Amino acid sequence: MQLFFALFVVLVFVAAGDFVSLKTRAKIPALAASIILYLVAIWLGMPTEYPADSGMAALGDIAFPIFVAGLATSVIPKQMIKEWKFIVIGCIGVTCGLVFTVLIGGFFFDPREMFAGAVTTCGAGLTGGLLVIDRLQEIGLVEMLTVPVLLAGTIDAIGQPVGSLIMRKYVRKLVQTDAYKTDAGIVAQHEAVRYNRYGAPYNSPENPSPWIPAWVPPKYETSFVAFLQLTVIAVLAQFVGEVTGLGWSFMTIVVGLVLSLFGFCRLNMLERTQSYGLIMVAVYAMVFQTVNDLTFMEIVNKIIPILMPVLLGGAGLILGGIVGAKLFGYDIWLGASATIGLFYLFPGVKNIIEEVARSLSRNEEERQYLVAKVSPPCIIAGSIGSKFCLLLATVLIPIVLR
Repeated sequence: MQLFFALFVVLVFVAAGDFVSLKTRAKIPALAASIILYLVAIWLGMPTEYPADSGMAALGDIAFPIFVAGLATSVIPKQMIKEWKFIVIGCIGVTCGLVFTVLIGGFFFDPREMFAGAVTTCGAGLTGGLLVIDRLQEIGLVEMLTVPVLLAGTIDAIGQPVGSLIMRKYVRKLVQTDAYKTDAGIVAQHEAVRYNRYGAPYNSPENPSPWIPAWVPPKYETSFVAFLQLTVIAVLAQFVGEVTGLGWSFMTIVVGLVLSLFGFCRLNMLERTQSYGLIMVAVYAMVFQTVNDLTFMEIVNKIIPILMPVLLGGAGLILGGIVGAKLFGYDIWLGASATIGLFYLFPGVKNIIEEVARSLSRNEEERQYLVAKVSPPCIIAGSIGSKFCLLLATVLIPIVLR
């Protein structure tokens, strides 16, 4: 009984977040709304054991690498090469975010605390936060733990509404110009189509590889086989990440892209498992458990040091995205949408894209076009940009935090 009631409570917050997102047309994203509602509930006295008692938080620990593996299969490899400029844009955004936070914030607060906050906000939230938290505990600077802990637990809720508003500016332009009609015509007119032995086009969702047919014939790719393929990506990424020292999250993106390039995976493998909803509930529960120890007074007492990395890091990311977009001739709102995604990354980036496309599209064809148009730049800039931040942090943490 306790298990099912705990599961019921978790699902109430997940569903409530989705309702808020739909009601506000993605101005307040689902994950952000769920986190805020959950925090308010536990501050008002609700027990914090529900995510753990439901089993969903533990499942989230297992499912999160699978989710990231699924995200690694959401971009056609050829598109990654084609969108290389957004790798540069992501790195520009990270550099601006770190410099703004440490140099300007360091005038008012301890630069080490601002650096810890900057790595958290620009390094994919929880992942970047864990790096600096481990280092602060190692050297005994426990008084500085509050900022990265609070940011790691709340940056999604802070960053996603901002990201949603920025992305809506770009997506609305696409909708107003009926871009899905003209872009579709251009692609159909200029790209020569080659088919594999199963009748699926190369460089397509059914065969992302430009030259190798899909390893698994379509009739054998059941939801169980698709789940196995994602698990293979996660296992290989864990192994290679440990051997190279680059970490599992970075290597998951690399392994997913390489295996897609060589025909092992199709596009959007997570959706093919037919378990997307369950995995998202597990990820939400994992996030709920992360923020369980946050109290209202902790946030109030540290509100200014918390806001400084948010405001300065966010301004740096947005400015870097705009500068990068100008440099390469892209719409400035697309550049800003790509870099501000570093605030919330996985699963926020995908959620924001899906929700904004769903709220502004006028039909299913346009929704699919908007997702396909916005996903590669945002996922590429966010995933590679965050890893660039984490690599910088790996080098700078022993120097700055001492």
